[in-house]
Amino acid sequence: MLPTVWPGDTLIINRVVPGEVVAGDIALFGRDRRLFAHRVVRSNGAEEFVTRGDSMRSADAPVAKEDLLGKVSFIVRDGKCMEPRKTPRFGERVVAALVRRSGIAARVVVGVHGLRRRPRVQEEQD
Repeated sequence: MLPTVWPGDTLIINRVVPGEVVAGDIALFGRDRRLFAHRVVRSNGAEEFVTRGDSMRSADAPVAKEDLLGKVSFIVRDGKCMEPRKTPRFGERVVAALVRRSGIAARVVVGVHGLRRRPRVQEEQD
């Protein structure tokens, strides 16, 4: 879900019924014994919905209502709690497009983000 969700972020999930999930929400669902948090791009009523990761090339297979675990209500990053936007900002869309097109770019973006989050150590002066 780069760049909306970064490695190290904590997602706060609220249980919801399928009818409460609308396009733009980030849904948490289970599939093949794995968990996914992807943005809802289309909803077919309360029966199923279509999701896609922000930096993925194509949409996922439709998610059945039985697979829905909840939706992301908050993202906690660096001790700050923020509500996810229904649509990514321009800069986030640019990063997503870059990551979508290049695995190398994805590794660079995640690596730079990791360097920014690393605590700075002050050198002791003798």
